[in-house]
Amino acid sequence: MATPVTLQKRQDFSSFIAEVLSPHPAVQGIVGIGSIATGHARPDSDIDAVVFLEPYDLYVVPAESFWYRPDGTFHSIFNVPAERQPDGLFLDMQRLALSEWSNPAFAWPEGRRAELADGWLAYDRTGALGRLLAERTAYPEDVRIERLDEAVTWLDQHLGGDGPDVRWQSLAPALAHDRLQAAYSYLVQALFAYNRRWQPWRNREMSYLLRLPWLPASFAERVLPALNAPSLDRAGYDARVTILRELFAELLTQLLATGVYTEDPVSESFIRRHPGPGWAWNMNAWNTHHTYGGGTLHG
Repeated sequence: MATPVTLQKRQDFSSFIAEVLSPHPAVQGIVGIGSIATGHARPDSDIDAVVFLEPYDLYVVPAESFWYRPDGTFHSIFNVPAERQPDGLFLDMQRLALSEWSNPAFAWPEGRRAELADGWLAYDRTGALGRLLAERTAYPEDVRIERLDEAVTWLDQHLGGDGPDVRWQSLAPALAHDRLQAAYSYLVQALFAYNRRWQPWRNREMSYLLRLPWLPASFAERVLPALNAPSLDRAGYDARVTILRELFAELLTQLLATGVYTEDPVSESFIRRHPGPGWAWNMNAWNTHHTYGGGTLHG
């Protein structure tokens, strides 16, 4: 549900588009991103948007500006008198070439893909941009499984068995905690993949993470101790291990309950990621082939 402030900003921005941007034939489409898209805009929020241009003309609209409504002029955001601010819009525009972003060979950066997937399509000259966004922001099942497999495998390695205890004893505390940080990163990767959501830019990750459709219970409260040990000693380290293990266990339960994995997610993910011969899961077959000709030496 968008806040009243968000709805007002969308209305103001739509008026700006109709008055200033849509008359330019180069403007093919505009997608609101950030708080104007998610519905959480505050009175002091600027308006973030992606402007798709063809031809690519950087003089249609500035990248970062204050637009003054009474005379239609653009100004630096750093010298706007306070009395003028209610009569204009602070704009942060990402200007992209539609021809480049329409090229199937062009790999969309994942952070931008995440923004556009959650974006508000404010203007679409021909309807082509909406179709492009639907196609390129869809989350393929093979990508989902690949990322879940990677995350589950590494979460087990970082959190399973006596691994955390061994690392505390054999490595410096900073290195042991760094392995837990890696575990947290894989947990985040798994949560985005499970929910079929692209991962945003790192500086916006938590905002997107807390809005995912499924999360472990009370995740917003538990993520803080998962990220931050309550103390720098062994007790603090162990507390962090415990919460990360609990979150991982809840994720595995959900993956099993929804049929993503069948009986043993850790083994399934490892085998799928390492299909070739010579791994622990197929060592007997490897030895048989090795003994009877595959790897024997011939003099």
